[in-house]
Amino acid sequence: MRESELEEFLSSFGWEAGRVRREADAIVVGLERVGFVCHEQAKNFLSECFGLKIDHPPALFIAGERISSWTHFDPSAVCTTRDADVARRCAGVAGTVLCPIGVDSFHVTVYSGSDGAFYAGFDSSVYQYGEDRNAMFSMMKDGIRPILLGEWTLE
Repeated sequence: MRESELEEFLSSFGWEAGRVRREADAIVVGLERVGFVCHEQAKNFLSECFGLKIDHPPALFIAGERISSWTHFDPSAVCTTRDADVARRCAGVAGTVLCPIGVDSFHVTVYSGSDGAFYAGFDSSVYQYGEDRNAMFSMMKDGIRPILLGEWTLE
């Protein structure tokens, strides 16, 4: 997706180019307090996209109503020491430090990797959600689910 298409897509959900979301600073402090490593890529992403909720395919039709999948860029739902431990286990599979940036309606935690890519975790499964933010948002827009990388095991 070209940058102009990406901006149009994100703007349709309330995103504003150049807007810095200061409330993300408090979330980062909370994440670090419970044991997450909040690298610069994650901090930058959250300062730009914190609070953004994107409805995207796939969708279901239930009783004649279209129910979309969604991703909410607010990691406060996964801000516990247990979640930090899970992120470290997922990082071992991904091969990069992971910091949560939000949650997906499929009960998936969405992560920013210190390598600049995006990832997702569900139970012990780890997925790649695009090599950069443009790829991640393109996957969401097109209804492409994250791609399985592997699983971590209990020790």
